[in-house]
Amino acid sequence: MAALSRRFALLALPVLAVVACGAASDGAVSPQPAGGGATTQSGELGHVKGDPNAPITLIEYASPTCGACKYWHDEVEPTIQEKYVATGKVKFVYREYPLNQIDIAAYSMARCVDPANYFDVINDLFERQAGIIQAAQNSVAKTALLTIGQQYGIADMEALDACLSNAEIRNALADVYASAEEFGVNGTPTFVVDGKVRNFEGDYRTAEGFSKQLDALLAEKGVP
Repeated sequence: MAALSRRFALLALPVLAVVACGAASDGAVSPQPAGGGATTQSGELGHVKGDPNAPITLIEYASPTCGACKYWHDEVEPTIQEKYVATGKVKFVYREYPLNQIDIAAYSMARCVDPANYFDVINDLFERQAGIIQAAQNSVAKTALLTIGQQYGIADMEALDACLSNAEIRNALADVYASAEEFGVNGTPTFVVDGKVRNFEGDYRTAEGFSKQLDALLAEKGVP
């Protein structure tokens, strides 16, 4: 992960070409850890859904411009949320892994809104992924992001620019990105299931297969 040795890019414009689900492109991202600034109010590195004391912790490293991440978000995650997160069996931790400057801008915006709305913004980013990518290709990515941000209190382009240039937010994203080095993450989505890295392949590509893996872990822990 050579990108980890370079400095974190500051702004998303002019945006680079989208890098779909692979390692971060040269110059796109490079974290400079900020001493824990990425932790949420719960003290967790990332953004949490579910019981913080659940028997299983599932971490996802994701990019909002990644097609595979959108597929998992749309087709697999709803089942995981319903069967395991909502029932207190799994703590889900979403961690930002920007692959390009569009992702940096999108995640900066998501962190700029009320924390209670963070996952709503993520949902909107995935829902509008194709439009955001097209906007980036036409050099109007910020306009597409502002359309989402305005629903959550980011009033205008000046306010969005303030989010994108917020050093605390950039450093927080850098801390989360840097945490991926521990697990050898080099693409998205990557999952860490109870400390073990699982890539987007095999059982982890489908709701049925992911459920089978979680059920096996729960059985090992004696959780019905």
